Amino acid sequence: MAETSKNEGEKENLQLRRATYKGIAMFECEIDDIEKMDTRDDDIWVCSFPRSGTTLVQELTYLVQTLDFETARSVQLDARFPQLEQKDDRFPYYKGVKYVEEMKSPRMIKCHLHHFMLPVQLQKGKGRIIYIVRNPKDIATSFYRLLQWGGFVLENDIAFEVFVDEFVNGTGLFCPWPRHVLEFWERRIDKNVLFLKYEDVVKDKPKTARQIAEFLGRTLTEDDVAKICDYCSVDNMKNNPMCNMSYWRDIKKVYDGDGGFINQGKAGAWKSLLTPEMAKKIEKLLDEIKGSGLNLDDE
Repeated sequence: MAETSKNEGEKENLQLRRATYKGIAMFECEIDDIEKMDTRDDDIWVCSFPRSGTTLVQELTYLVQTLDFETARSVQLDARFPQLEQKDDRFPYYKGVKYVEEMKSPRMIKCHLHHFMLPVQLQKGKGRIIYIVRNPKDIATSFYRLLQWGGFVLENDIAFEVFVDEFVNGTGLFCPWPRHVLEFWERRIDKNVLFLKYEDVVKDKPKTARQIAEFLGRTLTEDDVAKICDYCSVDNMKNNPMCNMSYWRDIKKVYDGDGGFINQGKAGAWKSLLTPEMAKKIEKLLDEIKGSGLNLDDE
């Protein structure tokens, strides 16, 4: 999508540049450097298909690992927990591989890449992966709302229909969804992988905090768990400028309305947003993971 001009006194609608690597549509990044980069045994990678509950799991993971609420309240999540495959010098935190390489251990890294595109060392077990999966019906509505908010799609019903079609046929950003999910699902028994379902996470955040703590070898008190889960409530996160991406307003034009970076923070929101025809189309993606043993609730 071409970059749009700005009116006097108005922020420019910056567009993240798109590219295709190894057949996957995504945003421009240093894919060759990512594949070859050195990982560390104590790395913590939160991986997901976009809009699967990644931000929630990042913040839960950061606090389980550090219990550093002061830093969480004062430093952007994109700085504490950078997204590796975002490289764009026009944005303050999309610094790519070099920034991650210079981070102190244990590094915490966000990544939307398919498993086969991750650093080779990580694929082979050097580093820890927390993967979050979500019902694709909720992903479709949440992803489109994010793209609307960021000004990356046309704001009309036809554009949403096109987005759903691309999501289902595997040509949309980071698609195909079934391949992304199943690559990680097949590695769920690996000792360096923790596989989470969004629907379970939002239903019982204390249980999730304890799962992450066990996976990372951390010890939490009940008070720690309570504080972490309170901090990570959807209302707090929606109003928290350190994780709600509000800093984008200082950089580019955003389109506030129905969408936003953090929406309802619950499972099943698709029921009031998808037409029956759209929901039926997305069901095809769930059909593609049948037989794998991975079952996703509709709410």
